[in-house]
Amino acid sequence: MEKKIKAYEKFIEEKTSGKLGPIERVKVAEYHKEMVANFQHERLIHLIIMLFFVAVSLVLIGALAWNICEMGLMFEMVAFYFLTALVVVLTAFYIKHYYFLENHIQGLYKYTKKIRLGGDDKEEK
Repeated sequence: MEKKIKAYEKFIEEKTSGKLGPIERVKVAEYHKEMVANFQHERLIHLIIMLFFVAVSLVLIGALAWNICEMGLMFEMVAFYFLTALVVVLTAFYIKHYYFLENHIQGLYKYTKKIRLGGDDKEEK
């Protein structure tokens, strides 16, 4: 997904860097709207999955803390310790991935303005 977003950012930057004719502007605007909608859908799915991973991580950490407080560190529970550590690490990577998606999809919104206003991406003050 990261490669797709970066490739699309490069594509749309090239398309909007020059002047667009009226017909080309409409085509680029429609295509951009469709792509942003697709990326937003992908972001929503990843948000739901990330929240699931966070919830599972919190439950496992809570269970691990309760287990350690009640019974102390036990060698028999090494698989549970490993599972908890694995899920926490996966959650950290998922948060990193979602952070990338969120920031880059937010960055695509400037191109919508650039397409509609005709190539100027200067912020209004």
